[in-house]
Amino acid sequence: MSRFDADARGAKKRDYWFTVLLTDPVAVPLTNFLAKRRLLSPNQVTMVSLVLGLSVGVFFATGERWGLVAGGIAFYLAFVTDCVDGKLARATGITSDKGEALDALADGGRRASASLGLGAYFWSVVNAFDSRVGDSTACKLTDLAPCETHSRGELGLILIFLYAILAYYFLEISGADKGEAGGGIRGAWSQRLARYRLLPNPGMPDVQAIVFVVGPITGLVVPALIVGIVMVALAILLTVVRRLR
Repeated sequence: MSRFDADARGAKKRDYWFTVLLTDPVAVPLTNFLAKRRLLSPNQVTMVSLVLGLSVGVFFATGERWGLVAGGIAFYLAFVTDCVDGKLARATGITSDKGEALDALADGGRRASASLGLGAYFWSVVNAFDSRVGDSTACKLTDLAPCETHSRGELGLILIFLYAILAYYFLEISGADKGEAGGGIRGAWSQRLARYRLLPNPGMPDVQAIVFVVGPITGLVVPALIVGIVMVALAILLTVVRRLR
């Protein structure tokens, strides 16, 4: 499990918006419940997170609307349990190198599974169209809906591929998947946010929530990918500028 400055509940003193507002309200009570009853060890919770994370791609790959919703929910639950394992390790005094390795495996597995699953989803959209009408040249001016679906599938494939590359590169240059959360407290706005444990800058948990939770559950998968790509691209630019100073 990651080691970082935490409050009395085991939560980070400052964290990203998705974690503070939508994850910790579930993760903290769940951690307290598990710590009191000793039902699961931190590593066992990590294994649960890993299984949930890998299931995300399976759900997305069904190519069905219900699969998108189920995958989005599974991603959220995988992230919640990923937060629980570190809190539980500190609450019970159980930390180990094996735990950190499992945690990294669960993180990477969740991201990879979700990305591959969305890729499979868009591929199924394209193939479903081709199996019905042959190819995009078969579109007729009187029936544009199938053509729009086909184009959305092709665009989605390009976007998820681009997102995966940018996200991997950002995590490599920033170390955002491990260690302490970045973002210093500067200015009145940042200080005000710090009172609520919120970092002034969005991070990968926020981006992943948009791409793999909000987009699939609402059905706005392509718009969510576009927003995610813009956020990661800006984060890369800011990181490079900061490092070159």
